[in-house]
Amino acid sequence: MAKMENKKICFLGAGNIAEAIISGIINSDKSIRKNIIATDIRKERLTYISNKFGIKVSTDNINAVRESDIIVIAVKPQQIKNLLEEISGKIKSSQLVISVAAGITTKYIESFLGKVPVIRTMPNTPVLVQEGMIAYCKGKYAKKEHENLVKELFESVGKVIHLDEKLFNAVTAVSGSGPAYIFYFAESLIKSAEKLGIERKTAKILTIQTILGASKLMKSSDDEPEILRAKVTSPGGTTEQAINTFEKNKLHKIIEKAVTSAWKRAKQLSK
Repeated sequence: MAKMENKKICFLGAGNIAEAIISGIINSDKSIRKNIIATDIRKERLTYISNKFGIKVSTDNINAVRESDIIVIAVKPQQIKNLLEEISGKIKSSQLVISVAAGITTKYIESFLGKVPVIRTMPNTPVLVQEGMIAYCKGKYAKKEHENLVKELFESVGKVIHLDEKLFNAVTAVSGSGPAYIFYFAESLIKSAEKLGIERKTAKILTIQTILGASKLMKSSDDEPEILRAKVTSPGGTTEQAINTFEKNKLHKIIEKAVTSAWKRAKQLSK
């Protein structure tokens, strides 16, 4: 991580997403651990993070901010206002603020912190296994150099794309919540397999490997998903019967309605 080599990074909030990003950074360059500090109000969580990664930890947000070049805001959305009020006036324009807080706009963060570079991101939970999907957008004062730092930081835990901030509620509904949709489908497939007489442990292996394999096939193929589906669906075969049942029950409409509901809720929660 060449650009990050001499950068000091603090994570305000040491939850699962922060843990995943810290893990990705250190896996990419173990020497960078000396430049990372994480803060949290939960002392037991800080002990866990310190023991796992060998990084500095603290309950003092202000000192952590003062010592850092990059500040990653990783608290829950309901905690964001109190945190921004606490660090307001303590961040310089030479520092970079990165937010991973869902629903919090760059404009909202800038309203507390002033003319500082802010980049908003939307990671999802597969960052925990370095297979996340991370969308980002720049705030009013962020420049190309800040964008490059964010890309380098998050490419250690997944795929990174730039999107207009007005699309972030849709991103939340698709990739942010998306892993839960896949887990829900997997849950249903496992239960269906059990009803057909397959033991749960085996049903889980069959389901997980099928989803993993299908995902890798989609990623590596130039074909659209509907073409890949058609290649598996022989006329008069078993797959066609299942697909016809999906179509008859309008599964595509159910999915569309569910994603739209998530998008509407993301809009309601957005600040």
